Amino acid sequence: MNLREQIKRILKEELYSPGGTEMTPNKFVVHQSSPVWRENIKLTGLLTSVGECYQNHLGGDVECQPAIFATDSLKKEDMFDDGYDDDIWLINTECAGVTWYRDAHFEDGDYEHHIVTFENIPTNCIKLIHKGTGKSIW
Repeated sequence: MNLREQIKRILKEELYSPGGTEMTPNKFVVHQSSPVWRENIKLTGLLTSVGECYQNHLGGDVECQPAIFATDSLKKEDMFDDGYDDDIWLINTECAGVTWYRDAHFEDGDYEHHIVTFENIPTNCIKLIHKGTGKSIW
């Protein structure tokens, strides 16, 4: 096995993490998700996972660290736009008590409000503030 193959094997054995610099967000941040997950979120809260968009961004052969992505702003223009009318969940960060990081995918770009955590957030710390339709907005 040559050096390139060894490096590739080592990288595949480690989980890819989107966590950048640790940070302290505002008291309220938002998480967007497809309305198909609404009832599950109401029952279980926000659970770390490897969402389809996250996995597709990296490619199918990379094992990703389960995460919850959010936006450290309540302004619509700062929120992640995936092209669909998603549900918007308000997260009380003081209640959640989890560690937040800047999203490494956007840390050096125009989307400095994107953040991520690797811990679950219970139902008592979230509130559905927009019921999306799940339909394309483009």
